[in-house]
Amino acid sequence: MPHTKLDPDALHRYLDAGHSQADAARHFSVSESAISQRVRTLQIATSKVVALERAAEVVNQQLDATVRFQHVQEVIDEELRCVVERAKEPGADRAKLQDTILKFAAEVRQQLNLQLSISRTLIDLKVVREFQQSVIEVISEESPEVARRVVAKLKERRALRASGTLPALDGGFDVA
Repeated sequence: MPHTKLDPDALHRYLDAGHSQADAARHFSVSESAISQRVRTLQIATSKVVALERAAEVVNQQLDATVRFQHVQEVIDEELRCVVERAKEPGADRAKLQDTILKFAAEVRQQLNLQLSISRTLIDLKVVREFQQSVIEVISEESPEVARRVVAKLKERRALRASGTLPALDGGFDVA
């Protein structure tokens, strides 16, 4: 077959229309391996872009939460320092101040537990997302058409978010 430049957008549209890679090879007058190679290349490029965009979003969310926790912690620490200083003053009601100190310590523990819970949830979500990506990538290596249909059905059943959850392996998984 003669060497032909394969337009990735045209290939993407053709495959999205439900045609197989073999059909695409005939349509574009290239070998099936050229189509397969282009699909893999697009998959890798798209996966990296989507992953980087999603990573930035997750990092920003984590930074926002961290800043809020840090502010709450600073307020609690300052109040705790004031109570401890008052407890050291002559004639202070130490029993009442000790109760306040214990309440602040309990609040610190609650804040730390909440931050730990959020961190664990983010890690769990990341692990699930990586597993989903791996499964879809393996299916796509065998049959991009099947992978596209699987992702579309999962999104219909709300088992996957409509966008951003998985990379558009060959540009065809942006199912709304």
